[in-house]
This record gives sequence, structure tokens and C-alpha cells, in this order.
Amino acid sequence: MNENMAVTAHGRPLETMIFSLCQMLGNILGLQLGILLFIALPSLCLTTSLQKKQLLLFTKEWYMAANGQIRAYEWNFSDVNPPVQAWAAIQIYQMEQRKTGKGDLSFLKRMFNKLALNFTWWVNREDSLNNNVFEGGFLGLDNIGVFDRSNDIPGGGVLEQVDGTSWMALYCLNMLEIALEISLHDDTFEDMALKYFGHFVFIAEALNKITEESMSSWDEKEGFFYDTLILPDGKKNTN
Repeated sequence: MNENMAVTAHGRPLETMIFSLCQMLGNILGLQLGILLFIALPSLCLTTSLQKKQLLLFTKEWYMAANGQIRAYEWNFSDVNPPVQAWAAIQIYQMEQRKTGKGDLSFLKRMFNKLALNFTWWVNREDSLNNNVFEGGFLGLDNIGVFDRSNDIPGGGVLEQVDGTSWMALYCLNMLEIALEISLHDDTFEDMALKYFGHFVFIAEALNKITEESMSSWDEKEGFFYDTLILPDGKKNTN
């Protein structure tokens, strides 16, 4: 055990206890991993160092799947949660930077490399039509819908989710911000910054464009984006 690692009275590493407490909180309240990152990290982690260790746990080899998927929750590891890990990483980096005058670049690189795998999983597995509009599971705060979004649509078809696509747009911007920060010290990351900027533009265009082949998710009359149900015969219904 690292001699600098904080331990509890029972000899267990403190970050392990906090990680277990975070998971217990999630199970009791029925929280998803994404929401848990929003509320548990700031409220339970006592130091920036502990926050970093907590977040890195989510991308460890024994937690992240080999294909890049990050586990959701205990009753369904394969479900999909909002991809907010990159947001958490840049927030922690900036918190430490404001506090000490220097951010932990090594932490940021480690998170970036692992999250690049997770981002690729999203693109390959949750964009089945390759049109930069994403599907998935519980991807919004309002999880009640006509369909169980964690399972296939009854009768076939695809449900293109506005909230899932919006999460991916945020993911792009977070990865872009991380790449730009790292590129200030390592110019080899400049290409990655361009990559995520390009992804963001493609997603924004996909949500808004209206062509003969694509119906926008935007409802001009109601001023709102809606999910799109694509039936097996190719017909689309936005509601």
C-alpha cells in the first residue's frame, strides 16, 4: 500500500471506502453513474487528490470494458449512462489549477486516453445509422417514456434520442477542451482537438438539418427538439 494513501480505522484505503459509499448511495437512491458523478464527487471527496483517484477508478481496466464501455450500475452493467466523465475530469483539473496555480497534466492525459476509448465505443455502438444522432438507454433526467429505452423498440425500429445526442455534443466539447489544455504543453494533441471539434460540428448539423433523406429533430412550431422513431420500413415519426 502506498504510504501516502489515507486509510480508515479498519485499515482500508479511504478512497476505496468513499467509492463504496458512492455506489451504495447510488443503489439506495436508484442513481445512475452519470448523475452520481454530478452529486457524489463534489460532496463526498474531501481533497482534489481524492477526487482524481475516485474518477480514475471509473476508467480502470477492471471497471471499464475492453471495448471502451463504462459500466452503468450493479443491476445492469451493460446499460448506458450519460457520458459525463470528461466533464468531471476537466472540472477537477481546473479546480486544482485555481487552488494551487498548477493543474495535474498527468491526470488529464490519463483520463483523456481512456475516455477516447469510451468515446469511440459510443460512436460505434450507439449511432447505429451512422448519422451522428445517438440512441442509448437512460440518458436524461426524465427517464419515463413510451418505450423502455434500455431495450429494443417493440416491433423493430430505432429511437434516435435528442438527450443522448446532446450528451455526445457535450462530450465532444469536453474532450476538445481537454485536448486544447494538453496541447499547450504537448502539441501532438492538436490533431485530437481538431477531431473532437469536427465531431461536435457533425452532431450539431445532424440535429438541425432538414433534407429529403433526413427530418430534423427540431419542431419549429413548438420550439423544441423531439426524439425520432424510425420504423423498420424507414418511415420516421418525431414526437
